[in-house]
Amino acid sequence: MRLLRRGFTLIELLVVIAIISILMGLMMPAVQKAREAANRLSCANNLKQIGLALHNYESVLQKLPPNRMNCSNTWFVHILPFIEQDNLYYQWQSFGMNYFALPENIRATPVRIFFCPSRRTPQMVPYSLSGDMPMGYGYRCQGVPPIPDRTHYPGGLSDYASNVGTTGSDMYDPSYGPPNGAFEYGRSLPFSAIRDGLSNTFLVGEKQVPDDRLGVGWWDCSAYDGNYLPCCSRSAGFHFPLTTNPRSQAVGFGSSHLVVVQFVLGDGSVRAIPAHLSPSILHMLAARNDGQILPDF
Repeated sequence: MRLLRRGFTLIELLVVIAIISILMGLMMPAVQKAREAANRLSCANNLKQIGLALHNYESVLQKLPPNRMNCSNTWFVHILPFIEQDNLYYQWQSFGMNYFALPENIRATPVRIFFCPSRRTPQMVPYSLSGDMPMGYGYRCQGVPPIPDRTHYPGGLSDYASNVGTTGSDMYDPSYGPPNGAFEYGRSLPFSAIRDGLSNTFLVGEKQVPDDRLGVGWWDCSAYDGNYLPCCSRSAGFHFPLTTNPRSQAVGFGSSHLVVVQFVLGDGSVRAIPAHLSPSILHMLAARNDGQILPDF
């Protein structure tokens, strides 16, 4: 009696493998889309917490923190107690709030909510790789060697930046006049200085960092370094458009999301702003006191 063997032929096996491959190919975009949606929500929550911290800071001190101080620190340091990072803030205080005087283990400490998961995690590039030097603008920083000091002092990073307005500077510029953003160099602004309305003005947004420049100054120097404007700040407007291009070398606001860049506004709300937003409307959102009526967008 002849025994019949039960099983797949080679052709049947190949057909099954092909069907499974096709199904996996169809599922991958949906999985990636769901992952990006979760990452974007997490990023929005980070901005919400940063906005809440700035509101609490302003409520206690009646003003926002200064954008930055040369040889010292940035607004990121000042909000640490308001995002449950008291111990890290006290370490800064113990060394005089001076970025270049801090031990590296303090200076390079990453803070989770400062990172957008669509771009990276704190473990991927936890501290700056170049660009944080005290040589600056012809002065000597207390506690560090005199100029020329080209030593790089690595520090913690962030995927977010303060809004310094439309001029590209947080200080007076002879070509563009005074700064007009929510944050200024060496000066703390109250909410009352945002005369266009808190709901019409950016506080903090996602900053553009090219994929091949993670941790590299100027694009991505330490968020705590008060020496260099791009470390902690960005501008927006006619000369500083938004981007979601991972290869763009622009020093403006930009994200790793699809077609939108997320911001927290002065009223604490988080909005996903289309990267193709009209430059004129973007200019109005970046300026705190231009007196223009913001249209619906």
